[in-house]
Amino acid sequence: MKKRRNILLIGFLILAFNAFNQDLRLLDTKSLIDISKNHGLDSALNLTSNIPIYIIDKITTQRLIEHTLVNRPSSRIEDFLVDYALHFHNSEISEILHDYFERKRGEIENYEPDYFNSLPRISQDALVALIENNSKKTDSLLIKYYQDWKVKSAAYEADYLKGLVETNERKKEKLMSPFEDCNYNCYNVLLALDRLKSKFANKKKLDYHQKKLKDYWQSGFPLSKTGDFTNYNENNIFKTIKLTNHYETLGDIDFNEEQQLKELTKLYNEYYCWKFIMYNEKIGYLDLGCQSGPLAGNGVLYRLELKDNILILYRLKTWIS
Repeated sequence: MKKRRNILLIGFLILAFNAFNQDLRLLDTKSLIDISKNHGLDSALNLTSNIPIYIIDKITTQRLIEHTLVNRPSSRIEDFLVDYALHFHNSEISEILHDYFERKRGEIENYEPDYFNSLPRISQDALVALIENNSKKTDSLLIKYYQDWKVKSAAYEADYLKGLVETNERKKEKLMSPFEDCNYNCYNVLLALDRLKSKFANKKKLDYHQKKLKDYWQSGFPLSKTGDFTNYNENNIFKTIKLTNHYETLGDIDFNEEQQLKELTKLYNEYYCWKFIMYNEKIGYLDLGCQSGPLAGNGVLYRLELKDNILILYRLKTWIS
């Protein structure tokens, strides 16, 4: 019931941002703070379409980062926090990261294999974020993570041994995957501890867990972070539009009155497409795309700057699937 209520809430919030134009969704970044306070940080972040807020509104971003301290850990919150921590390094974010992952560590003992017989895997981006923002407490935190996953692996070891001789592939995977996932997490944490030059990590431990990984990881793997696939600070101007009216913010622009903007977005007017602007006063993003129809899987993302009655567009990325 709670999950359904949250889904309905998010839908209502999305509709609320379409006040002046039914097919254009508007989101003022400043509104995210109250949404997070009243409905939870997950609800606020779900409205951003995974577009980073910190490029256009550092103050709101910092406030939302603080909200991670009072919200239950989730994959959406973790992605937001880790992405921020990979781009900004200071003692405050170090403390917040430590608090978040200490609380998340408390959930390990309650994890159960999912429909695909898998257990949650530690994100390498999260481990790199902890390393890049390490403190005197980071080594201890990671050691506790390692120990918790090693203890958890013991509950699945008997099934794993049965799986080694099982001939039915589906049964084999069901028996072996949970134990392998526990060892995957142990191995990753050891890589992070090794990067920190911790005395706890050593070749013997790494070799032990490496042998317990899935076949395609048996040769081992390095610790690395995901690259930035989009340059959100792109400075090459794609288009400059002289607006017919003067607007105080991007959210005030009337797309029905601005012919060049209507032309730019006309391909995305169908019900199966989206038009989304997230903005902070005079800077923001315009996200266009379609889920189905002739343009299914196509889209484009622009960064916007409003200077007097001139709208500058920087094309950040396009995609075709």
